[in-house]
Amino acid sequence: MIGQARLLEELAKLVKRSPADATSVCARGGTYRVSRFAYEAIHQDLVQESLTVSVRVVVGKRVGVALTNTLERAALHRSLRAALEIARHAPATTPLPPLPRGHRIQSTAGYAPQTPSASATQTVRELKRLFHVCRGVGAQLAGSLATGEEELAVANSSGVSCYHASTTAGAKFVTLYRRLAGYASGVHRNLGCLDLDSLLERALKQCLHRQDPVTLPVGTYEVVLEPEAVAELMTWLGYIAFGAKSFQEKTSFLAGRMGEQVVARSLTLMDDGQNPEGLAIPFDCEGVPKQPVALIDHGTAAGMVYDTAYGLLYGHPSTGHASSPDDAEGPLPSHLFLTAGSSTREELIRSCRRGLLIPRFHYVNGLLNPREALMTGLTREGAFVIEDGKLKAPITTMRFTQSLLEALKHVRGISRERRLVADPTTDAGCAVMPTLHLAKFRFTGRSEAE
Repeated sequence: MIGQARLLEELAKLVKRSPADATSVCARGGTYRVSRFAYEAIHQDLVQESLTVSVRVVVGKRVGVALTNTLERAALHRSLRAALEIARHAPATTPLPPLPRGHRIQSTAGYAPQTPSASATQTVRELKRLFHVCRGVGAQLAGSLATGEEELAVANSSGVSCYHASTTAGAKFVTLYRRLAGYASGVHRNLGCLDLDSLLERALKQCLHRQDPVTLPVGTYEVVLEPEAVAELMTWLGYIAFGAKSFQEKTSFLAGRMGEQVVARSLTLMDDGQNPEGLAIPFDCEGVPKQPVALIDHGTAAGMVYDTAYGLLYGHPSTGHASSPDDAEGPLPSHLFLTAGSSTREELIRSCRRGLLIPRFHYVNGLLNPREALMTGLTREGAFVIEDGKLKAPITTMRFTQSLLEALKHVRGISRERRLVADPTTDAGCAVMPTLHLAKFRFTGRSEAE
């Protein structure tokens, strides 16, 4: 950890030194430890430290951005000079929004000291215990256990001074039994609150089955999608549809459909970066406080997320969704929440006449046709065929090709339980998702044998 005092001091000094008309500096760094394991041994133990400092300057109507990966004064000053030189040769930017003004946020609410202080000995002890449980039922365990701490700081020449520190712990378990596999993942700010035993139990329940997987014909099935599967699809939907850039470029399905009903009325999708149920972050890379945004409101296309530039373009205040200044993707939602329903997971399965239970998807591609949210991907561990409301048999891998918009028009049920889904080793954000029962989901390929 660099710490709030030093990080903000270095950024403020660089801003003060800048001769530009406007200057903004964003620093994001962290330390992550990832232990990957299989066959009752840790085969990789990786510690990664990273820091990216983005310097953005405005000279007249011209903008320059330069990066460095250190807080050394000489490197920071070189980045400032590089940004100024880039700005002098850049084309004019019109309209050019003013820098956000006056936000001063200091937050460590998401920081749990127990997470980064966990020792390698503790990790080995926990994994040995889990290996022993799996050995007792004749299964194998593979996966990863990750812990990390992260800092985000923003300072600019209009008085912004923001700092946030957080920690994250996450586990991914793949259990192997005969020809079957199970999967479970979990994430929490505090490693001590990450229930590894419950995760292992969930993964084992998916694979401790004596029947070999069956191969189903391709076609359209009912599906019960568990939170990890729903999170994968909704994250893709957020990426292709709910950023102001995709709306401007008319690749988003929102273009021309705002205010229309696009999915079932039972669905409400929010982005809320300050909701403590997720991995909350109080501000964005411009130092603007994150605002809750209704993306889909009871089935109706309701909104999208903005940074200051796209906010100026559309006459809308920034919603606190600016990405790093060097990122060309524009503002994107990163803390997705799908409203819970009233059913249990078991009730959703019982209500399915003939369909598939899918814990998660793999290798999803959401770029086939963004205007219709057409996506493809594979089923993965723990997928079962459902007959008359009962899990009958595991299935071999199947490929779906489906418009998510079309699938979400046929919602038969939503669970009241939601689960936080995230990967602590990436900055892709998080999703808090229920289990969904959908009436129609199209599968176009399959694996004959596994």
